[in-house]
Amino acid sequence: MSQKAVIRLVVAIAIMALLFAFVPILFWIVLILLVGLVLLGRWVGGGRLPPEFFIPKSVEGPAFRTYEAVVPDSPLKLMHFISEQEELNVSSSLIMGDKEVICVTAQATKYAAERLVGEIEKTGRKLTYIYLDHPHLDHSQGATELLKRFPDAKCVGAPKVVELQKLRMASDDATALKRYADNAAVPSVPFEPLDATTIMLEGREIQLWHDMIGDAGVGRPDEPHTVIYIPDLKALLPTDICYFGGHMMMGGSTPESRAQWKQQLRDWLKMDLQVVIPGHIVRAFSDQMTAKGVLEFSLKYIEDYEAALAASNSSDEVIAWMLKEYPDIGHVPALQLGTFMNFGETHRILFNPRIDKVASFLPKALVRRIDTKLFEARKKAANPA
Repeated sequence: MSQKAVIRLVVAIAIMALLFAFVPILFWIVLILLVGLVLLGRWVGGGRLPPEFFIPKSVEGPAFRTYEAVVPDSPLKLMHFISEQEELNVSSSLIMGDKEVICVTAQATKYAAERLVGEIEKTGRKLTYIYLDHPHLDHSQGATELLKRFPDAKCVGAPKVVELQKLRMASDDATALKRYADNAAVPSVPFEPLDATTIMLEGREIQLWHDMIGDAGVGRPDEPHTVIYIPDLKALLPTDICYFGGHMMMGGSTPESRAQWKQQLRDWLKMDLQVVIPGHIVRAFSDQMTAKGVLEFSLKYIEDYEAALAASNSSDEVIAWMLKEYPDIGHVPALQLGTFMNFGETHRILFNPRIDKVASFLPKALVRRIDTKLFEARKKAANPA
């Protein structure tokens, strides 16, 4: 217990002692209220999704696809690893040479990262870099598991991405422990800044396009993303700018950021791309994935989401609109989470029905005020001053 916490406890005990000595009726009223709050807190806490919810019941699905270089005599290959629905459908890309491999995105949970380690080991290659393309915990935390097997690998990312990842580590680890318990890939590994626009793998160039716009979450609308382009494969790794077969995370975006987001997708559609790896994809859709299909899906989804926002008066209306428009895809929590954020409903992003129940008994103005304060605190904690 910290010194401040000890001081607060001592002060609280002293106040209660004074109340008991001089105003016993008020003492019992305060004590009953405190006990009631403790019991209410325990009841609300019991409504959280259990850690078992995030452990997949099956890891079967279409085989992980491997793409060959289109440039003659290039040794490069690309394997696309995908975690399961319960693990947030996270993509990891293994860029392979003859002897070395670079991993882009390290997964969200311990069990998913352990399976990714197994896939890397099967290649027989040495893991040299773990690259972080944007500063969100579902793409960074698995690095701690990869380093257990490949301790010499370097964890790197663009300076802006790394700055935010380090800032958020303590909060991200606390979130992961609450959410995943023993399945949390913690403690997080601090990534190191790599101030470069290219990275080399066995003499072949891999391009790093920085400061792209995509999933913002609790960050600023211009949350930094690095897009990776592999010329030898005509392959684009656009991180959480693209999704496929699942709802997209639109929380924290603005009309201005979405306009830039859409323009990036239109620009990429003009390129001669053979492969586009989305940041999140429902594995069942992976054998249907094409470069053009991923870009067109992502562009249309953003446009449809904006139409839903314009035609709706509440988060529930937006969610219903999008579920009707996309009845057969997964990753629904991303739609819900992002829409709750865009409507300022901070208490709903915890997906705890007991919190929703308590909020329903409170004045709406008070709930909005609490939501605003909570979200402002989250944003302040997640972004540098």
